[in-house]
Amino acid sequence: MTKKTSLATYSIFATFPAPFYHNWVGPVISETIGTAFLVGVIFALTDEFNQPPRSNLAPFIVGLLVVAIGTSLGANTGYAINPARDFGPRLFAWLWGYGSLALPGDYGWVDGYWWIPIAAPIGGAIIGAFVYDFFIHSVLRARGEPPSPGIEPVGETDIERGAAETQADARGRTVTE
Repeated sequence: MTKKTSLATYSIFATFPAPFYHNWVGPVISETIGTAFLVGVIFALTDEFNQPPRSNLAPFIVGLLVVAIGTSLGANTGYAINPARDFGPRLFAWLWGYGSLALPGDYGWVDGYWWIPIAAPIGGAIIGAFVYDFFIHSVLRARGEPPSPGIEPVGETDIERGAAETQADARGRTVTE
């Protein structure tokens, strides 16, 4: 297998920072914010205490969210927003013969850039989950409103909800015991 050194052909496989970044801080912030926003909205769509989207629109909304993240932050770093999106193709390219061009990322000022699309989305996912859990989910639980219809809350029983058992008498009326 011959060693491949063309950055033009390698750029098919992985993401790169925009040329206006001169250090690693901007790409890390971009990937972290994009992933935190993605995880926070997905948590909001799937939270049992939140109003779910009707007609199974959640996948469509997630698709629109990914498009929105791509159009707003994609030009900065290629919006990996998922560690598998960048690392898998980099590993494949390294095995295929791109060597140091793929790992650790030997291309100009961003030597060693390969870790940013892996570490920043993981950190962003943790931040997004924490922010949603602390600021939104805890408020939804504290309001004490019952969850959306058809979704049974975890760990809650009829006794804890204080529901009374009912029976029908001989005339079909409901009687509480």
